[in-house]
Amino acid sequence: MIRHKIRWATALAVCLLMAACSGPANLDPPEVDVPTALPEDIDFDPEISTAPPDDSCDPVASYSPGSVTAADARALLGDRDRIAVGISQSTNLMGYRDPVTGDLAGFDIDIAKAVVTALMGDATKVQWVPMTSGEREEAVNSGRVDMVVRTMTMTCGRWGDVEFSSEYYHGGQRLLVTKGSGIASLADLTAEHRVCTGRSSTSPRNIADQSRAQPVTVPDFNDCLVLLQQGVVDAITTDDCILAGMAIQDPRLEVVGDAFSEEPYGIAFAKGDVDLARFVNGVLEDMRADGTWQSIYDQWLDAHLGTATPPSPVYQD
Repeated sequence: MIRHKIRWATALAVCLLMAACSGPANLDPPEVDVPTALPEDIDFDPEISTAPPDDSCDPVASYSPGSVTAADARALLGDRDRIAVGISQSTNLMGYRDPVTGDLAGFDIDIAKAVVTALMGDATKVQWVPMTSGEREEAVNSGRVDMVVRTMTMTCGRWGDVEFSSEYYHGGQRLLVTKGSGIASLADLTAEHRVCTGRSSTSPRNIADQSRAQPVTVPDFNDCLVLLQQGVVDAITTDDCILAGMAIQDPRLEVVGDAFSEEPYGIAFAKGDVDLARFVNGVLEDMRADGTWQSIYDQWLDAHLGTATPPSPVYQD
């Protein structure tokens, strides 16, 4: 159902849409009008594959660290002065640009900084490359970036296109709705409901398989926020950490229901960059052991998603 009544949103929500979100603080910002223009390239009837999910692998099984050193890894990348890392700059809590400092911040950003520090000896020796979720595979395989740290779920299908690190965050797909909507879980969705999500994510297939709702896709899941605020869609679905960041932007929204998917995040590399993946897996092991991962999680996600510990690595060799 498409409702044409325009809802009010917070200034921070508009800020998010302009790719300049605030931090994770829970503030009571002033209210402003939601932009009336819809995001471009909305698909209200996306084609969703009915082929069985690819379960031909263990999607979280990466490569054991081995003996690849930082010098070895730098040599693989051509001994350049900076490492190019694909990130989001508009996903609150995970990767966003702080409007006060102008700096990139978030869970994914801090994970990436730790990897860059281990690889280059200096966290500033990085070139941040903002991108949409649909650009991730092409970006690493074309050489535009050396790695992608951008809320990327590890799947067997994606393993055919890229290499992954070991799992560095374990999420699950949930729903973001307007408070008082009557939607408390996936079971409350009917054929009359429209649910927005990012086109190049695992979410459209999940929502189509597990509910009667009509998926609506946009180029990037962040575009869904204005559609929900305008009443064009009834809910947003994507990973819990992403929805938590959206809920901070607009106090009229809430995350509801239990997780109905498994979303293990990995750092992506070009297909064939196995030794680079091995080195990064060694860095992630150190981050789990010395408390770095826990500190990053506690800073960005604990208050919004509850206590968690780092995912244990799984290796295929």
